[in-house]
Amino acid sequence: MDTIQVKVEFSGLSRILAKANDMQLFLSPNQTYVDVIRLVAEKYPALVGNVIDKSKTALFPSNVFSRDGKTIVLPEQMNDTPRDGEVLILLSLLAGG
Repeated sequence: MDTIQVKVEFSGLSRILAKANDMQLFLSPNQTYVDVIRLVAEKYPALVGNVIDKSKTALFPSNVFSRDGKTIVLPEQMNDTPRDGEVLILLSLLAGG
C-alpha cells in the first residue's frame, strides 16, 4: 500500500479555531500520529498554542484523538501508524459545573 488515507474530524474548540469540520490526510505507511498532529498544525495554525503544543508534535493534555469513535489514542501510541480509512476525532476534554 502506497498511501494511508486518514480523516481528522474537529469538534468543540478545535472546530471553532480551525473554522472547519474535518480534513483528509494522505500519509505514507511509515508516518505516525505525531505526523498527523504536525500536518494538522501546518494547515490550521490557530490550533497551535490552544489545542496543539507549540512544538507541533503533541496535543495539549486536555485534547485527544478518538480512533473511529471507539478508543482513545494514548500518549504512548503517538508513534504508531494510523490504519487506512481511520477517522480521528480531535476532542477537547473540558470540565465544568
